Amino acid sequence: MIRIICMSLLCMISFAATAQKTLTGSVADSSSKDQLEMATVAAQDAKDSSLITYTLTDKAGAFKLTGLPANKAIRLLISYTGYRSYIRVLQPGHAADLGRIMLAPAPRELNTVVIEGDRPPIAIRKDTIEFNASAFKTRTNAVIEDLLKKLPGVDVDDEGNITVNGKKVTRVLVDGREFFGNDPKLATKNLPSAIVDKVQVVDTKTKQEARMGVEKDGEDKTINVTLKADKKKGVFGRLAAGGGTDERFELTGIVSGFDGPRQLSVLASSNNLNKIGFTQSEMSSASERKGGGMSVSFSDNGAFNMNGISFGSGGDGIRTATMAGYNYNDQWTKKLSVNNNYFYNNTDSRFITQRNTQYNDGRLIRSNRSGNGRNANHRFNFTLETELDSMTQLTFAPSFDYTDISTNAGSLDTTWADGALLNNNTTRNRNSSSRVNFSSRLDITRQLKKKGRSIGFNFSNNNSNQDGYAFNYSERNFFLHDVIDSTALTDQRSTMSNTVENYEATLRYTEPLSKTWKMTVGYGFQYSQSRSNRQTYNFDELEKGYTDLDSNYTNKFKTVFTSQNPQLSFNYNNKQWSATIGGMAYFNVLDNYSYTTSTTFRQHQTNFAPNSRISYRTKKNANWNLGYSGYMQQPTLEQLQPIKDNTNTLSERIGNPNLKPSFSHRVNFGYNRFSPTGIGIFSNLNFSPVMNRITTMVKARPDGSQQTQFVNVDGTYNMGGNMTLSKNKKAKDYQWRVMVNLGGNGSKNVNFSNINNPKGDTTIRQNETFNWWIYTGAYGSYSYKELFDITLNYRPTISLTKYPAGITTQGNYVMHRISFGSTLYWPGNFSWENDIVYNYNGRITPGFQKGVAIWNMGLAYDFLKNKKAQVKLYAYDLLRQSNSVRRNVTEYAIDDSQTMIVEQYFMLTFSYNISVFGAKAKGSNRRGQGGGFIIW
Repeated sequence: MIRIICMSLLCMISFAATAQKTLTGSVADSSSKDQLEMATVAAQDAKDSSLITYTLTDKAGAFKLTGLPANKAIRLLISYTGYRSYIRVLQPGHAADLGRIMLAPAPRELNTVVIEGDRPPIAIRKDTIEFNASAFKTRTNAVIEDLLKKLPGVDVDDEGNITVNGKKVTRVLVDGREFFGNDPKLATKNLPSAIVDKVQVVDTKTKQEARMGVEKDGEDKTINVTLKADKKKGVFGRLAAGGGTDERFELTGIVSGFDGPRQLSVLASSNNLNKIGFTQSEMSSASERKGGGMSVSFSDNGAFNMNGISFGSGGDGIRTATMAGYNYNDQWTKKLSVNNNYFYNNTDSRFITQRNTQYNDGRLIRSNRSGNGRNANHRFNFTLETELDSMTQLTFAPSFDYTDISTNAGSLDTTWADGALLNNNTTRNRNSSSRVNFSSRLDITRQLKKKGRSIGFNFSNNNSNQDGYAFNYSERNFFLHDVIDSTALTDQRSTMSNTVENYEATLRYTEPLSKTWKMTVGYGFQYSQSRSNRQTYNFDELEKGYTDLDSNYTNKFKTVFTSQNPQLSFNYNNKQWSATIGGMAYFNVLDNYSYTTSTTFRQHQTNFAPNSRISYRTKKNANWNLGYSGYMQQPTLEQLQPIKDNTNTLSERIGNPNLKPSFSHRVNFGYNRFSPTGIGIFSNLNFSPVMNRITTMVKARPDGSQQTQFVNVDGTYNMGGNMTLSKNKKAKDYQWRVMVNLGGNGSKNVNFSNINNPKGDTTIRQNETFNWWIYTGAYGSYSYKELFDITLNYRPTISLTKYPAGITTQGNYVMHRISFGSTLYWPGNFSWENDIVYNYNGRITPGFQKGVAIWNMGLAYDFLKNKKAQVKLYAYDLLRQSNSVRRNVTEYAIDDSQTMIVEQYFMLTFSYNISVFGAKAKGSNRRGQGGGFIIW
């Protein structure tokens, strides 16, 4: 480690000592003599056209290039959209000031040939940023994620999440088409950077929004990766296998074949390293809407559940994950293109968790829980896009998925109060369920005769059915003066069936009112019906079977939701200003009906959801924006149906059919300024009050048990703000980037309970909790030639919590996170990787180490032609400090837990890169799409 740092300092010192020059000048229109702002000025090595450095002209058309070699000839390239490029070779000893350089407008010609060396490293065209991939060199066998890390304004965190100029990237396309659904990481972590021609960044829009010219707020971005012409025909991929200590293993592989518009990729993996097959964004697309709401819950082993669908995997427990899938894109005719993909994901998990929960009312619950589970999921997606005629486009996207889940868990819970034993509970839970879901979306867009006038219609449906059963066994002993006073036994079998139908239709019409104004009017209708049928039977000793119906945990329930949504908005857009004024009204009817109790409840709701924003783009590429919006969230079926969930018999949960939907307002203000060669500023402030937020009411009983019910509450809010400053520098031999940020988030939460009451007081009271998180951070990276890369990141966080009066629980604490990463590509074909992360948590459970350092290291050797093969020795947690100790502090209790995790291991892996490409075909053997190189 010390060796790497010393080499870095020596390289930086030697670079600083090298003779360098500065070049200045300005750029203008040859006809109008107007200065050209944001023209790209690049200095290249005259021998091989490799990029040395670049900049953009300022408001006055001026530029300044620094760090140029004084003893080398350089190739100057100046480009601007709509103008002929200016190219000039400058010999050593050239003038430092080039004066005023004139660019001539370029004639509009078809089939223009662009020479690779004459393309600028970056071009900005209205709302699109385009990077020339060849200007940002990456190592052999690098993936797209490695390329993105070198682009100015683009940041990739440790988890692979991407932001561009502070905005989240939600989609990555390959030649304008999806790659394995809507998960950006599947493309960036698997496709090689060598095939990339350009990286384009645009605002995220649906196909219909793009066709109708809908303006977006720019809060999320889409990256489109275009491929090099000679890389659109070939086969490439990577295969890897590894085995290690403690029976650890990993098998991965992805192979892609591209033949012009036809793309086929196949991937598969299996490991017991707690690596997730798919990311959460991929899985959330499979979850059902349930009338607009989403239910998310987490289990002891770190798994999470969305609307009843388990997706395995967090950081705790031990899991073996296997997944496989394919992605297919093709252009069947000139007017018909298709995308099809299939996923299979299976997770087998086991866990052991120990937990201590100290409630404010004096109760202490100690729990030991262990178990295992399995989750298997199949997903099939198909998208068809066609032009019905020159002005009408149609998109149809059906999707099918099947999920099978089973779990088996047992626990022993013991409750004390003020040192006296209250109860103990031995439980065994076993359940199994399967779910079938079909959804589809149909979009039709018609461009009318008048330019900018269009009409769009879309229809979507989501139909699902889930069936399952569960066994719930619980033995409870209640104590008085440490002697058993009473006992209770639960031995039940439940059968469950849930059916969801959801249909939505929307019609929109866009009318241009002038060159700058546009009006959109629309109407939407939604119908959703959810049915739940749960039958619970107690074990009958005489019948020796589950034949005794328990009405307390049996219910047949239906909820029907309808919504009418008229919409109206006006949009203004010119070179600097854009604004949207309008919104949507909700006229809702919610009917809840219990077949078991023959009761019904109807709600009428009316809300207005504004969607207005205004933004101003300055001539210095800065952007100010102010927005106000609102959205509604329906309660889930589980939150509505009045049936007890006694999976934990000492902590029951029950729904509430009187729940109203929550409605959130959001006010957002932002200022951003991006400069590829200067300082970037990204800032944001937001405030969001919530009406009818769905919260909980917890009632603790004298015997140590409790019941939780869902209720509505007003007076809550969320707020936050952040500011990030970034600076980067790219030269031929080195590149560095520095970022600093400051931010904070706050919230006011309200719930109800009697836990915090004085002893003997059972009144349910309102609790208000205020949470504040203040964080700052600094990030730096430096890379020199193809010798080494270094990253350093420090992020301290302060948590401040104000609990209701009378609660003495300490909610304030400090966390520090320092990470250091380095890769040394020396000597020869060797590479040495180090990844050290130090976490300090001031809230960690007493008796455990507050500061933990995790050091991972890898030593790799590349061999065969073009370094296609690699053998690597990898060590996880060299210092053996990894642990799963958690402390969660709430207004009710302090909860400490520890779960089994993957511990230190060593692994040897072998990987092989496939790369076979064919030249661009001259002939045609397939509907005019080219030929010559045959992949399959």
